[in-house]
Amino acid sequence: MRTRDSIRLPLLCLLASSATMLLLAQMSTDSMAQTRFDHLTTGFRLEGAHRSAECEACHTDGVFAGTPTTCADCHTQASRIRAAWKPPTHLLTTDSCDSCHQPIAWVPVARFDHFEVQSTCSSCHNNMIVAGQHPQHMPTTAECDACHNTRFWR
Repeated sequence: MRTRDSIRLPLLCLLASSATMLLLAQMSTDSMAQTRFDHLTTGFRLEGAHRSAECEACHTDGVFAGTPTTCADCHTQASRIRAAWKPPTHLLTTDSCDSCHQPIAWVPVARFDHFEVQSTCSSCHNNMIVAGQHPQHMPTTAECDACHNTRFWR
């Protein structure tokens, strides 16, 4: 003959098991909804390295509204966003980051517009950052653009 306690224990185990299964199902649904979120609805397309970034890397402290959408707002040393930042040795330019770089990777530079550069040719073309004068170049102290331009280099 079964006692009341012998019936309660299996019933409690069944209830606990059911509650656990419901909780796991809810967690699974939440994570599926999170992975199916269409980021295009925010106006910021996730492409390149942004696709594999954890949500929390950009949405710090669970804040979604007001998250920056320009490269410079996130990729600076002072940003609250945990993103790689532009090094202090980066050449001075008025261009936005995506004028030269792609979101897939910062390096190599995808394209380059010399018209937006705010420094001299030799600040980059110094054989350390970018190739400079070839060894057979005539000796000169003049800046490159005294003889050359970016459209017709020779």
